[in-house]
This record gives sequence, structure tokens and C-alpha cells, in this order.
Amino acid sequence: MCRLSGRYRAEGSCEDHQNMATKTTLLFALLTAAWLLAEVAAGAGGDAGDFEKQIAPLLVRRCLGCHNSSELKGQLDLTHRQGALAGGDSGAAVVPGKPQASILLERIADGSMPPEEQGDPLSAAEVALVRRWIERGAAWPEARVLSPFELTTEHRAGRDWWSLQLVARPPLPAVKNASWCRSPIDRFVLRKLEQQGLAPAEEIDRVGWLRRAKFDLLGLPPTPAEVDAFLADNSPDAYARQLDRLLASPHYGERWGRHWLDVVGFTESDGFENDKFRPHAWRYRDWVIDSLNEDKPYAQFVTEQLAGDVLPGATGDSMAATGFLVCGAWDEIQNVGASKPEMRRAHEEQIAELIGTVSQTFLGMTVACARCHDHKFDPVPQSDYYRIKAVFDGVDHSRGRTLGNRPLLSPADLARHEQALEPLQAKQKELEQQLAQLDDALPGDAVVEKFDDKTLADGRFGSALDARNTHAATKSRPGYHQPPLTIECWVRLYSKESFNVFLAANLKNSGEHWELYSFRGQGDFSVYLPGYSPAEIRSGAVITDGKWHYVAMQFDGEEVRLLVDGEPVKQQTVKRIKPGGELGELVFGGYPAQKIGCDGLVDDVRISSAIVPIEGVPDAPLQRAAQTIGLWRFDQARGARFSDDSREENETLRRQVAEQRSTLAKALAQTKQQIDALAPPLGYIGFRNQPEPTHVLLRGEIKSPGDLVTAGALSTVAAPTPEFGLDEAAPEGERRLAFAAWVSDPANPLTARVLVNRLWQHHFGQGLVKTPSDFGFNGGLPSHPELLDWLADDFRRSGGSLKHLHRRMMLSAAYRQSSRFDERAARLDADNRLLWRFPPRRLDGEIVRDAMLAVSGEWNRRLGGPSFQPFTVTVFNTHFYHLIDDGRADFNRRTIYRAGVITGRDPLLDALDCPAPAVSTPARRATVTPQHALSLMNDTFVLRQAERFAERVRREVGDEQQLDAQIQLAWRTAFSRPATEEETAMSRRLIRAHDLATVCWVLLNSSEFLYAP
Repeated sequence: MCRLSGRYRAEGSCEDHQNMATKTTLLFALLTAAWLLAEVAAGAGGDAGDFEKQIAPLLVRRCLGCHNSSELKGQLDLTHRQGALAGGDSGAAVVPGKPQASILLERIADGSMPPEEQGDPLSAAEVALVRRWIERGAAWPEARVLSPFELTTEHRAGRDWWSLQLVARPPLPAVKNASWCRSPIDRFVLRKLEQQGLAPAEEIDRVGWLRRAKFDLLGLPPTPAEVDAFLADNSPDAYARQLDRLLASPHYGERWGRHWLDVVGFTESDGFENDKFRPHAWRYRDWVIDSLNEDKPYAQFVTEQLAGDVLPGATGDSMAATGFLVCGAWDEIQNVGASKPEMRRAHEEQIAELIGTVSQTFLGMTVACARCHDHKFDPVPQSDYYRIKAVFDGVDHSRGRTLGNRPLLSPADLARHEQALEPLQAKQKELEQQLAQLDDALPGDAVVEKFDDKTLADGRFGSALDARNTHAATKSRPGYHQPPLTIECWVRLYSKESFNVFLAANLKNSGEHWELYSFRGQGDFSVYLPGYSPAEIRSGAVITDGKWHYVAMQFDGEEVRLLVDGEPVKQQTVKRIKPGGELGELVFGGYPAQKIGCDGLVDDVRISSAIVPIEGVPDAPLQRAAQTIGLWRFDQARGARFSDDSREENETLRRQVAEQRSTLAKALAQTKQQIDALAPPLGYIGFRNQPEPTHVLLRGEIKSPGDLVTAGALSTVAAPTPEFGLDEAAPEGERRLAFAAWVSDPANPLTARVLVNRLWQHHFGQGLVKTPSDFGFNGGLPSHPELLDWLADDFRRSGGSLKHLHRRMMLSAAYRQSSRFDERAARLDADNRLLWRFPPRRLDGEIVRDAMLAVSGEWNRRLGGPSFQPFTVTVFNTHFYHLIDDGRADFNRRTIYRAGVITGRDPLLDALDCPAPAVSTPARRATVTPQHALSLMNDTFVLRQAERFAERVRREVGDEQQLDAQIQLAWRTAFSRPATEEETAMSRRLIRAHDLATVCWVLLNSSEFLYAP
């Protein structure tokens, strides 16, 4: 292609971008020289003085790269007449009628300009042309302002760049071997091959085509039954009907939804320092899958993602689509709670990421490169970046400290929901108040059973719980008994009243103690260890079921563990709700009175007075009758004492209160169920704020605002108009609607080309343009430009149907080619850009995993809904995701439903080049490393699927003696073909030496399983 004119060469082979750039430079020089010689020859006729034809193109291509209004090298601006006449640091650049006084002519004549890095010196013909123009008065229309974006040069694209030109339907080219063609696509492909003296590969067999097609559309291998049915269909339209069946599958959206989520950089966690999980982000993922399954017109698909929440008649479905606007990573620390300048700076970064995602996803242009200055390579002025920023400046992940989970209800539906919710919430509050009043009247709620010292005299557990070792709140003192190895008690929770149980321990005579406590309204036990840092405390348990539980603290050197019913507790919870203060005196029989205080953990202390049978506790050597130590309640106001005489009265009161409480609790539970039933679906879609007027930021600096701009689009795209006609106060939603309409307009030259290229890439291994998200100067050039435009026009005529495009591409002869290698073709076209064969491709990591689940019979086919989370989470300043791998059904869903958290990635998927969440990946890598083989051989998931695969084969074949039948079923299931005699014999030997699972493991590790044909 000639970069000067933005038009394509009709002849020649396709080269990589670097080779093309070299050829373009030579072509540019030749064409320029020829043009100038023709102009000089015509000079006698007066055409040499024509500014528009001769001088303006020369200045734009050779001078404006350094001397324009944005980049004033030597303070010289050659974009308008006044600048040329005024000159720069060295004096007047142009003096009409006086070439000898014109610095511009002097510098281009001696070769000092343009600089070496900007290209070769001007030719003699070019210098002569400039001299004659100056001699004749340097005619320059007063209103004519040149722009470096006007024309494509050796160093940058102009407005005539190929991707910015309107899409026009090219005629079908003539070819020699027309009988090979099954589709208009084939004529464009075959013409390129014939020009290089190449021929396409032979046609793939039907089973290979079916396997290729099903992996392409569904990401799954065909079943033996599907293979048999397709082979038995001899109708002329068998291929077309098979495609229709595949495209009608709900699993189509799962496969192609993954491609789209790669492009937009979808994540289900925040990333950055916190990496907080987003439990409702899956709504956007499901919207993408559902939209693809229903073949939503692409214009609507685009519009709903950009402005689905402000469409007339917006629905929860269209609102979920705007999860696109906040689907990337987000720095909560910088955006919430930081200083105002830091929050402003963080917002600028967030919007820059969004503009980059929007422009590259839909337009294939790197608009974000113009944030600080005019784009260095594409015709995108800095003002265009800020025009688009004015469109999205109101998008945010949070509103204050409220994160971006919002009800997926229209404003009218939301108002009706709140109206229905109001009386139920009032009822809930009233019932909770009544319950709290009853709880205040309820006596002692916890029973602590203590072991007699005599029963523990063997010293294995040291001293039992003793009143002399019991202290309120966090009080502690030295002088305990000898350090115990274990401290034990039985605890039963009767209600959610406040209580405090102390388990004292002398840890290296430090005077520290463990404290098991809870308080009103929470109903959970927590463990508190004074003197230890939070990192060293890793305990906590929930005991609210009204049953007896065995609680023990174990001390082993420096390690201290809490056990509940013999199981170690890992979570730590420390909560405080009450102010500190003195509670009263605690008297234990004959022991002296002891002052009781509170540091904010509890407001009273209760310890049992009676020997209570430990019902439901398994018989154990340590189970003993409890020693009576007295029942006491300490009230902060009165320090009241409850003696044994009040026990019967308390029990009567307990029964009465319990009956009332049961009635209220049932009513409260029913009310909460009614409230839960009304809960609207939530989606992580962020918030929208009305932005302040948008200014260009000079050098991208927030402290240097420049000109005011209003919402608009790329000014270098002629149609549709990039001007929205909105002022700086236009509502935020109107801006996004206008931008969405501009992107999805059929006249937009970028939108259809970019989308068509993405589909071609996923069907043929690489796009017609190798850089699917960059159609600018630094991107690749189309291998088949006319084919790209023909498909873009065909796509628009179909109404924007992606499934129509699939049929077009997959029913072509080009798609039916085999992967046969041709040494001569490879020498001429090593990257197969001419498509002389169908490129063999390794399956994406997710598809490898899904295919294993499919052949093993473990695949959970459930569609949509919250993502499965194969990890546990520890929150300590940040979120730590600890991976889990087991065979539970929920973990056997398709990989697209795996929670995509940034720091909780799967090692097997990583080894197979799956991209990180939040990273836009328009084209995946396909590396070959030792880690691939090691992961596939040793990963526990792979080993488990091999075992399940073998179990499935044995189950379906039935008779254990039918070894050959098992082998054939395994081969047909994994490879869609029977095993050969040699493969059968090899499998027999392997089964006898090991087992069928080993054979299945080999199949899952084979290249035939991992590569599409």
C-alpha cells in the first residue's frame, strides 16, 4: 500500500509491517520524484505555482512534522501564511519574490532540513519547485491552514489513511480456478494465491471439518453421535445445516463471549493493592453471552454497552450491559479516601483506561495516546482525546465509599420497589426493637462447665479453669499456675445475650490470657489474645446453634491454637462495642472480692452456678460433672447479685420470655424473607455523575487546564459527523448516547472493519489486519484489503449479524482447506498471510480444560449465574486468594464461569497462555514451553479427568473384558475417530502394564487433543 494516498497496491504479495514500511518509503520517494518532475515540466504553463497541488502537499509531508502549531521546532510554524512569513528563531522562512532571503529555501537546498531522522533531503526537483513558488510571490490563500494530519507521510498517518476511508463494496476479482470457489470470499483469497503462483491446500475430510467447526463455534469436541450423524447426512446443504445447529446452541455465546471479554479486559476483582472481589460483576459476562446467543444486531450490542442505562425504555438487561464501562481494574485506595488531588489524578487515570478500551475495542484506534499531546502517528489531535473524555467523564466505579453494585432496575421500577419495601422495613425495625427489649429481661445465657483439678491431676492439661485465674475484659496479672498445655471447657449458647468466658493461661509467665467472648446482637465467639500482633492471631469461631461444643486452647511452643469440637479454627474476629468502665465486684465463694472492669468488649459477666448435665456431648475421659462456682450477674449501674434462691424465678421468666421471643422471631424471619424476595438483581455497573466542563489538559497535567471542549468524536473521520451539537452542560447520559450512535452508525468506516477482522482472526488464526485493536499507522496493513471491505459491507447489509458472518466465512472453500504443509509456499509466505493452507492452531487454555470435562463426562452444563470460586479468601489489608482443586460439580462448569480474579489465577490456564483478567488481549499468544507439558502431565485437574474419563469408558462399554471396545470408545470420544490397529495394540500393552486411566491420560496430553485440525 502507498502510505501517501492511503490506497492499496493492486499487485504484489503481503509482507509484515516492517517490510511493508521499507517498501512504502521507497515507493514514496519514487512517486514523489515522478510527480515533481512532471510538475516542473509543466511549470512553463503556470501549474508550478499552484499552491494546493504542489506546495501544500510538500510542506505537509516534509516540513509539518516539526513545524506545526503544536510542535514549534525553532519557533517556526508552517501551518499558515503568517507563520511562514514571520519565520522562527533564524528569521523569515519565506520572503515572497526573494528566494535568496528565504531561510526555508536555504535550509532545504543545503540539505540541513529536514533533519536526518525525519527522512532524506529534498530532491533537486523539490527544491526547484519551492524556489519557483517563492519567486512568483509565494502565493498562499489567507484562510488556508495546513494540518500535519492532512496527508499520510513516511512517519505518520493522515486523514487519507486507509482505515479512515469510507467502506465501499469492491467488485469480485476474476480468478483462473473459479471452480474452487464456494463463496465470494474465495475469489479474493484465490486471486492473491494465483498472483504468487500458489494453489490452496486440498479439502479437509468431513470429520476434521466438523471438529474444527465445533471447536470454533462452541469450544467443545464433537461427540461420537454427532460425528456419525454428520457422516450420514449426504444432502447438498449438510454443511450449512450443521453450522445452523452449532450456531443455535447456547454454548455458542459461551465460546464467543470469551473472545469479547478478552478484548475488553473483563475482571471480577479490583486489582491494585486491595484486589477486592466483585460478587455481581458476572451480570455483564452473562449479558455478553446472552446477546451473542440471540444474535443481537451489532449496533445494539455496541449501544447498550456504551449507554444501555440511559436508553429510552432502559431495562435491567440493557443496564447490565454498561458493566463494560467499569469492567477493568480499579484502584480503590486512590479513588476513595485519598486527598483531593490524588483522587482527581486517579480519576484521570481511570478515564484514560476507559477511553483506551472504548477506542481500541470498537474503533481499532489508540486514542489514549493523545492524552498529553497530538498523536505521534495517527491523525488524532489532543483535543479529540478530551472531546471523548467529555463523553465518559461522568463514569465512576463508586460514589463516595459506596461501590459500583447497583440495582438493575429502571428509575420507574426502582421507585415502585422502594415503595413496596418501605412498610416491610418499618415492620422489621419494630420487631427487632421488641426482641431487644425481651433480651434485656432474659437471665443468664451461657454455661461454662469446669473440670475439677483432681480429675486433671496427671498434669497433661495443667490447671483447670479457676476463679483465681479469671479476669474481666483484658485485665491480666502474673502469678498463674504452671503453664498449661491445654485449657478446656464446654460452652453452650442459649441466646444472643452478652456473655464473657475467660480461659486464663500463663504464657511463659507473661501474664497474657486468651479470652473467648461474644456480645449482644452478634452471636459469634471470638478469640482475643492481648500482647500479640494481628498477624499472630488466627482464630475465631461461630457457635450459635444452642448445642454443647468442646472448646480448647492448645499451646505448642510459640504456636497457640483454638479448637472447636477438635477442629482448628483459622479465622480471627475481634470486635468492640462498649466504652470502658468499672462494672462492680466479683466474689467467688471464699475468695476475696475482685474489681471487675470493661475495656469495651462486654458489659456483664455470667458464670454458671449449678452442675448441669452436658447433654449431647459424646462420652469422653475428660467429661466430668462441673464444679459449682456460683451464679453472678454484674450490672454497670447496680452491681446486682443473683443468688441460688433466684434460680426458679429466673427459669420461669426464661420460659415466658422464650415463648414471646419465639413468636417475635418467627414474625421477624418471615418479614426478612419478604424483604429478601423483593431484593432487585444487582450488577457491578458503577455510577454516573454529571461532569464538570472538560478542558484540554496541557501535557496531560491536571494543574494546567487549556481550552474548553465539548463532547464529540474523532475529528478525522468524515462520516458520520463527529460533532454532537452538545454544549458543556449537556447531561451525561446524552453524551454517551450521542457517542454510541456515532460508533454504531453504518457510515462509520472503522466499526464494521474492526469487527469483521476480529471474526476472521478467530476463524483463520490471524486477522486480515494482524493487529486487531490497532488500525492506525503502527498497526499492520491488511493482507486482503478488498476482502476486508467486501466483508464489512456485507456485514452492514446483514443488519450487523455476527452469525451471518460466521456462515459466510465457514462455508467458504478457504475454511475447508486442510493444514497440509507446502514447502514452496512457506518460503514465499512463511506466515501464511495469503492463506495457502488452513493454519493449525492450539486450543485456548479454557477450551483445553472444557474439552477435558466434556470427554470425561464431568462437565456441569449449567448456564449463567454467579461465577464459581475455586478458592478461599483471606482478608488482611488486601485480599489473598488461596486456590482449591477438587471434583465438586460446581467447579466443573465451563471455564468462562470461573471467577476471573486478578491474583487468584489458575496455574494450568496460565501455562496455556490464558491472559490475566483486566488486561485487554485482542490476540492471544500461543507459546510452546516445557511448562505446558509439565502442567498437562502433573496438574491434579488433568489427572482427575483422566480417571473420570476411564470410568466413563468402562461404564459405557460395560464388560471389563471388552478391552478393544474400551480403547475405540476412548479414541472416538477424544479424537472423533477410531484408533488404528497400531494405536489399539499400543493401548492394550499400556493398559496391561498400568490401567485404562493411563491411556486416557495419554490421550488428554496428545497434540491431536490439544490442536484443532
